[in-house]
Amino acid sequence: MASAPYSSIRMMRHRFLKLFRRNRPEAAPTPEQGADLPFFAASDHEDLKRKLLWKAGGACRGRTLSVFMDQNNRCNLKCKMCGFSDSRVGAVPKYDMPRRLFESIATQVFPQTNILVLSIMTEPFMTRDFPDRLKAVREFGVPHSEIITNGTLLNELNIGKILDAGITCLTFSIDGGTKETYEAVRTGARFENVMANLRLFQSMRKDRGTLLPRLRINHVLSELNIDFFDSFLSLVSEIHPEKIGVRTVSRMSDAIIQESSDPIFWAKVGVVRGRLAEFCQRSGVEDAGFLRDRPTLIDLVGDVGDKLICRAPWENFAIHANGDVYPCMAWTRAPIGNLMRQSFSEIWHGSELEALRREFASIKPGIDCLNCVIRRAASDPNDDFFYQKVAKQLRDSESW
Repeated sequence: MASAPYSSIRMMRHRFLKLFRRNRPEAAPTPEQGADLPFFAASDHEDLKRKLLWKAGGACRGRTLSVFMDQNNRCNLKCKMCGFSDSRVGAVPKYDMPRRLFESIATQVFPQTNILVLSIMTEPFMTRDFPDRLKAVREFGVPHSEIITNGTLLNELNIGKILDAGITCLTFSIDGGTKETYEAVRTGARFENVMANLRLFQSMRKDRGTLLPRLRINHVLSELNIDFFDSFLSLVSEIHPEKIGVRTVSRMSDAIIQESSDPIFWAKVGVVRGRLAEFCQRSGVEDAGFLRDRPTLIDLVGDVGDKLICRAPWENFAIHANGDVYPCMAWTRAPIGNLMRQSFSEIWHGSELEALRREFASIKPGIDCLNCVIRRAASDPNDDFFYQKVAKQLRDSESW
């Protein structure tokens, strides 16, 4: 499915911002002077707000959901900043989301979905029939769809099915511009194989005469690779994707590399931010992510001074491979439902989600996921969401 022209997207974005302002939660107090926000330049503030609120045209067609789902609990790599490098994960029994469960979710949820991300924290192509499941994206006319992959398992057959399905964005995770740096971070991957698969995708897309999926490169900054960011930009220049997203490490259970609060590291991040901005301006590659400038809280305010509030319980559906549903993928509190035992409507209009919406309206959590004040259970002081996610098992699977 072709994407809307850029002028139409801008128009839809402005319409959504107006809708958001009319329907926002009760206004929160404006942050005091001296809070974290003033460290942001005005352009940073507006850029982050624009990306957080972007909905394109789907909402105007009755599609209001952003859906995030993993369809297995495994990966073939052990990247050092990822929870799959946690030593506990190896002993966890592995499974795929049952095909019938996926099809049930697609039938109920996809017709209302505006943005669909078909993989978040696990490798989607580890699901045995994942490429065949993609046809549901075209079948239900999902406007915006994304697959995030490490790129190691792509081949001509599954790339063809990605193209057939009308996926709008294919994201490769590449955390180094050279073989040495890349393989130091992404344990188990071979740099040259991933580059060959990426080139194969670009070639097949060109042969089809289509612009979709747009190619995005994700890059996670850590102490292992931040000193080699220029070589990464050189690689991106050679690849010339349509989009790039750069961020710092977020905690993922007991991963080998954890998020940093080191002032020296964050000073380097500041330098990288400048180089990234210059590169995108020069090359025409879209900066589709947001590279934060510090580990401390970021709050944003709207045009009339009201604090922007997280809208996850009203807009998001995060689905784990066992059917559990959450308002976001990093949630460690109890699920709001399970799609193996309940319908979408029962969950969306159920008492658990309604109670959570009231809690959000009362507490008014901001938009900074890294410093979220509401997603963690009291029994989870160490933020162990990743291990909890992959360690959970299928329930009632025999009925599926």
